[in-house]
Amino acid sequence: MSRAHLLALCACALAGALLFAARPAHAVDPNQLSDPKLEARYQTLIHELRCVQCQNETLADSEVEVAGELRAEIRSMLLAGKTDDQILSYLVSRYTEFILFKPEYSARNAWLWLSPGVLLIIGVIVAWRVIRARAALVASDTEPVEDDTGVQAAGGTRAASGGESARHA
Repeated sequence: MSRAHLLALCACALAGALLFAARPAHAVDPNQLSDPKLEARYQTLIHELRCVQCQNETLADSEVEVAGELRAEIRSMLLAGKTDDQILSYLVSRYTEFILFKPEYSARNAWLWLSPGVLLIIGVIVAWRVIRARAALVASDTEPVEDDTGVQAAGGTRAASGGESARHA
């Protein structure tokens, strides 16, 4: 058997092994509810809720066991006839508002909603004061301006720099 045939056979074997070893690429929870309206509500809920273990993924995107249990619990509550608000309030009472990707505005979390605006205002005030202070320094500067070659713009004489004046004097 030639080397090219052997290489092709190995490549096919590797591709076959990867094909059979790969998991299906469907969503984490492939089971669908029989009622399309319930399924739509279910999908909306699991995309609005945060995985309590992963913390930066929705329940829909998370593959951990806790997220699977929460999805099953949400599914059973939907089948039991609970409203979205009842399901959300139950989960918030159990896991706090942390489970919500978009927490509601309340007195407890007002600082989270207001701090970006306050920090932006502080940044604008600081930038305005720095710009004004620098403008005042430029206006009060009375020294002649030198260009990159060391020649003064006003007098036309060469400025001495370091030991250069001692060597050429």
